[in-house]
Amino acid sequence: MNDLVWTESLAAPRSLATRETTAVAAIEDPGVLELHLAVNDLYVRRRCEKILGGKLPTRPWATAMLENRRLVWVRPWRWRIIAARETIPPLLAELNESVAPSVVADLTGAFSALRIAGITANEVLARVCSLDIRPVEADCARGTSIAGVRCLLIREDNAVLSWQVLVPRSYAGHVAAALIEAIRTPGRLALYAPTAAPPV
Repeated sequence: MNDLVWTESLAAPRSLATRETTAVAAIEDPGVLELHLAVNDLYVRRRCEKILGGKLPTRPWATAMLENRRLVWVRPWRWRIIAARETIPPLLAELNESVAPSVVADLTGAFSALRIAGITANEVLARVCSLDIRPVEADCARGTSIAGVRCLLIREDNAVLSWQVLVPRSYAGHVAAALIEAIRTPGRLALYAPTAAPPV
């Protein structure tokens, strides 16, 4: 999505570390808004959807791409909007003017974004994430801890298996270092290796 798209080349300039067919990469600091509506305020929700260009996801942890913006359900009646940084000020102004300043918070600058992409991306994440990510479908998200830091983890719908991590900016270096260590750790995780049947 605009400036948040990282080239699929594993030799990309933004790549922090690579191993075989998987890479950890940094993405430019994203623009982030948090939309928080009153419970059952369908009128305001419809006004927001008109500005955003489509329906807000209502299934827990579902995401939607609307006009180069990713909308993520983070809790009931609350969504996070992730987009290219330069597109945030006009969108914020329109939401403030057409809806109300109280329904949207500008979190741009509070987060950094990382991407883990490649065949073994799940294994890399499993080394630093306590959540079992295998059941997470494409275009779905989870709130979880990565290297002990609360992050928003998004499974992207790309040709290459990839995850986007939205991490608090002050902890971005710590999370990136943990992912780099994980990608450079040799061997496969037992979690993903075939296991023998237990003795009868």
